[in-house]
Amino acid sequence: MNDKVTQNFPDNAARLHSIWNQKKVELRLTQEKAADALGFSTQATVSQYLRGKIPLNTDAVLKFAVLLQVRPEEIDPGLTDLMSYIRTSAQDDMQMEGAGWRLLKPQQSELLEFFNRLPESEKEHHLQELKTKTEKYDRLFEELLAARKQ
Repeated sequence: MNDKVTQNFPDNAARLHSIWNQKKVELRLTQEKAADALGFSTQATVSQYLRGKIPLNTDAVLKFAVLLQVRPEEIDPGLTDLMSYIRTSAQDDMQMEGAGWRLLKPQQSELLEFFNRLPESEKEHHLQELKTKTEKYDRLFEELLAARKQ
């Protein structure tokens, strides 16, 4: 990716900080969790980006956008044309709903961490258990919808 520092970095840092303040409770983020998710070695790096001490480059903007579940342009409006080009040039048959494209919520990430720590022999058992429970809730939901229609 482009390592070029984005233009108007003090304004971009202010936008990032504002978005961070709006989203951190909803997403259950701390600077420590963010540093881990973003691949930074310490929480201080996150703090320095938020305070504008480290200028945001395109990589950082994209990483923070994914973490905070916003469009990169909300942090850096200078990326509007680039992001528009990327979105319009994407292939129509790209399936962006797959597991590799989803942003995990903190609870989902925690569940995945626990699952990965299980021995292989236990993973299939728990996966089947979750599938069975999900099917049960899906049937219950369908029954409730059917009852409401009557």
